[in-house]
Amino acid sequence: MGNGIVKNLRFLWDCVLQVIYSTDENCVLCGQDLFGEGFMCNDCEERIRFCEDAFQVERHGTSFNCYSISYYSGGMMELVLMLKYKSNFRAGETIANYMIKRIEKEKIEFDAVTYIPMSKKSLKKRGYNQSKYLAKTIGDALNKPLVSYLCKIKDTKDQIGLSGNERWNNVQESFDVIDKINVKNKNILLVDDVITTGATAFSCADQLMKKGAKKITILTAAKSKV
Repeated sequence: MGNGIVKNLRFLWDCVLQVIYSTDENCVLCGQDLFGEGFMCNDCEERIRFCEDAFQVERHGTSFNCYSISYYSGGMMELVLMLKYKSNFRAGETIANYMIKRIEKEKIEFDAVTYIPMSKKSLKKRGYNQSKYLAKTIGDALNKPLVSYLCKIKDTKDQIGLSGNERWNNVQESFDVIDKINVKNKNILLVDDVITTGATAFSCADQLMKKGAKKITILTAAKSKV
């Protein structure tokens, strides 16, 4: 009984300290004071190399339109790493806000938003799927449903360090659609954190199309080499 009371008091005290020493008015990257809306100071935002143009991910005559907020370097790389490996969801919210602005700018229309799934082993190790977090934040902001259309059915090697062909071979037949009814005739926004060769995103998008989706648009926080 006594231990329970102590734990509750500690929890309440932690909440009070978070309010008193909140960092919500500081730059998510450098900690500099902010005097307006947003999560980043101008100096840190200037370190993001924004991508203005759409591109296509193509394989065997099939292609999908893809948008990336920036190149995988500088400020955006730091934000992705903070979300992915340090559980910094304020960094994730910052990324998602950029993605939402891009959706509105490009007038991307979609019925539902989904994400690149992780294997059960990887999900258990990390505790969360960073791409799902981004997708949910986007869906909540734009009043679109988050649907877990996909699952990973085969463990794969880490894509880091693999050549282009090795990446494509590594993810081949690694994903499947688990919601085969609701996917039909849907315009779907597929979200991920980083796209390199496009092998993973293409494999997921291709599965969705084969199961009856009408159109797939890929949106990532950053791109590297594509």
